[in-house]
Amino acid sequence: MRRHTYVQAERFILSREFFGMKLGLENITRFLESIGNPQRQYATVHIAGTNGKGSTAAMLASVLRAAGYHTGLFTSPHLVDFRERVRVDSKMISRQAVAGFVDRCRKELVKKKSHSSSLSLRLPLTISHAGTLKSL
Repeated sequence: MRRHTYVQAERFILSREFFGMKLGLENITRFLESIGNPQRQYATVHIAGTNGKGSTAAMLASVLRAAGYHTGLFTSPHLVDFRERVRVDSKMISRQAVAGFVDRCRKELVKKKSHSSSLSLRLPLTISHAGTLKSL
């Protein structure tokens, strides 16, 4: 298996944005199935709408942590560092975790010649990383 550096992994994830956006859940569903449906390991709150999603999600994560829960948080866009988008218990995902995710998933993307958008990689990255909550 190829080992990616953090910089290579980040470039790979962000390069998927050039493939554009495909409406619907088919791509993300297939991809999550191919990596073992990590989203089924824990309860999830999905916040949707036009404005205020990031603030609402951050406040909810803060309240849940104060109540003793472990939290995973995905927000976009980032301000300075790509890793700001993925947090577990308010800590940014590590560079090693980003690179490890691409190491595990790139083969699946290449095999299926997937043109998943960057979102379709950022979201599974979050889901997969937040799966570490089960072990906390």
